[in-house]
Amino acid sequence: MIRKTKQRSAILNALKSENRPLSSIEIYDIGKKFTSRLGLRTVYRNINELQYEGKIVSLDYPGQPIRYELITPDGHHSHFICYYCKKVFDFHDEIPDIKYVPPAGFKIEGEEIVFYGRCPDCHSTATSNP
Repeated sequence: MIRKTKQRSAILNALKSENRPLSSIEIYDIGKKFTSRLGLRTVYRNINELQYEGKIVSLDYPGQPIRYELITPDGHHSHFICYYCKKVFDFHDEIPDIKYVPPAGFKIEGEEIVFYGRCPDCHSTATSNP
């Protein structure tokens, strides 16, 4: 039986409040705003349990810490990584259909499209500083 604790609620609220994939450290830092009694070990334990329960999924991009996001009803979506602040954002805009032609003998069972660039905060900082 899964216990509903203040710590678990703080972790889920951290993921909901930012509305973007978060690293375990980001979950910890943001989760402390919801309850002061949140430890890093508790965050790691709950991340594992929430993944096992199918409530969150991990994202592992090269050069980035593993991040976690809530599984949503709209399902699969792309992501945007800011080159400057290194944050990862959900990208829900419509992507044109791409025709995949796998090499002989391969069967495609999924895909991940990642966009890179500058997020709005980093873009506005760059344009305001000459």
